[in-house]
Amino acid sequence: MAASNVATPLAPRHGRHTPRRDRSRVTRRATGVLVAAVAVAVAVASLVIVLTPAAQRPPARPTPQLVVTPRSGPLTPLRAELTLPAGVAWTPVPPSFLGISTEYRALPDWTRRIPVESRVLSLLHVPGDPPLVLRIGGDSSSEALWEPNLRAVPDWAVALTPAWLASTRALVQASGARLILDLNLLTASPAASAEWAPAAEAALPAGSIAGFEIGNEPDLYNRQHWLAIVSGTSLGALDLPASLSAGDYARDFRAFARALAISAPGVALLGPAIANPSRHIQWTQALLTGPHPGLKVVTAHRYPYSACAAPGSAGYPTIGRLLSEAATAGMAKSIEATVRLAHRAGLAFRLTELNSVSCGGRPGVSDTFATAPWAPDALFELLRTGADAVDVHVRPGTVNAAFSLTSRGLSARPLLYGLTLFARTLAPHSQVALVRVQGSHSLLLKAWAVRLRSGAMHVLLINKGARAVRASLRLPGYGAASVERLSAPSVSSRTGTTLDGQYLSVDGRWLGSPSTRRIFPGVAGYEVTVPRFAAALLEASAVQRATGGAPL
Repeated sequence: MAASNVATPLAPRHGRHTPRRDRSRVTRRATGVLVAAVAVAVAVASLVIVLTPAAQRPPARPTPQLVVTPRSGPLTPLRAELTLPAGVAWTPVPPSFLGISTEYRALPDWTRRIPVESRVLSLLHVPGDPPLVLRIGGDSSSEALWEPNLRAVPDWAVALTPAWLASTRALVQASGARLILDLNLLTASPAASAEWAPAAEAALPAGSIAGFEIGNEPDLYNRQHWLAIVSGTSLGALDLPASLSAGDYARDFRAFARALAISAPGVALLGPAIANPSRHIQWTQALLTGPHPGLKVVTAHRYPYSACAAPGSAGYPTIGRLLSEAATAGMAKSIEATVRLAHRAGLAFRLTELNSVSCGGRPGVSDTFATAPWAPDALFELLRTGADAVDVHVRPGTVNAAFSLTSRGLSARPLLYGLTLFARTLAPHSQVALVRVQGSHSLLLKAWAVRLRSGAMHVLLINKGARAVRASLRLPGYGAASVERLSAPSVSSRTGTTLDGQYLSVDGRWLGSPSTRRIFPGVAGYEVTVPRFAAALLEASAVQRATGGAPL
């Protein structure tokens, strides 16, 4: 699905009736522009991080533009100093923050390759956290019909059958995931959902359903488009809503909630799953203002750019824009008001869809290495803004999917490597803070520090610029450290991505020798290198007191 700034037709994405809906344009103009390809690899030195005490919050730096220019030889690496003030605000990392979203239509392919799919999901699960959450819905939730008697369904529909539940059960048992199941708000009724919900609860492993999400992007509903979809089928014009407003959705939510309270009592409900939480915030306001029985989680979707946007427009995706702050910090800012509404009501906030480019993505952007550094930076920004969980949408047959399962097995795109690096940066009960960066205004460096309960410190360095960066890292109270890198031949590469020198095979296993470097602080601190358009994760162990007490 796609989060957009202008309401556009809601259309299914699969089958012969799958024209992509137009998406809106983000209102924030990206700050980077990609000008040309780059030819020569850069010899880089090292990057400096200095953790020094200071009580004040780091001042904001102006955002430089990303400009990639051809050159005949290596450029001198930029220098930077990164400071984590003693009084910096640490944000607790919610348990199982990162999840995955997909479509009902994807499950047959996933369940035919359960061992591979389970390995992929395990890459994104933080060891020691509660189970990873898999949200099933998207566009196909408006096409999903429960058919326990195996009656034929229209061409546009997805039949949910006992066999579908049995194969999904096998995937849940193998992966240990919990599920959010979207309910069909458009082409099914509350009564139909009241039959589907207990059937799913009975067939799936006990306790594996985390909740039911009511509807999918109702703020983009377009009746004329759906009339064209259902024309000539048993679903007639009278069965479709004439329109959907914020008030209509709030009333529909209550109708579904009443039906589910009888057939599936106690299961959490989620909504309103709107496409544009900033422009359409009134949908969340309408839901929370009136009665909302069973609602536990406020949901929305976000995509910073749209492949349906006109070339040259602010919402049109490019690699430069994807590497800009508008695609991460700007996107996170767009959900702030909705997050506050949810938290004031005592509810959690979850992005049940996130990806870089909507409308299935744009080839040459959303399938390139640029998505790998984008992903962890965007997730950390969303976390710091107050999101309690985020599900990255993996829609089959699209170029923006982090991975696909083919007849040969797993096809891992760069985005999957970036998500895996994010998961490796975290640990249960950890806290995150943005590191202050000082240096040239041409720096495009971002750094996130994650403090573990054990006392260890993880620092993720993301270099989105065309120049390497170097300095030294001073971490008082820390000793031995390891460094692993995320890299690719170029920022526009679609293949060749490695994480810690390894890559994923078709069966979801790591191939190649790990290239982790073990380093120790010297007189100038740690020596760390972050090449151009790359990332590095440093994991430093706290030095224990001589008496074996707490870290220094």
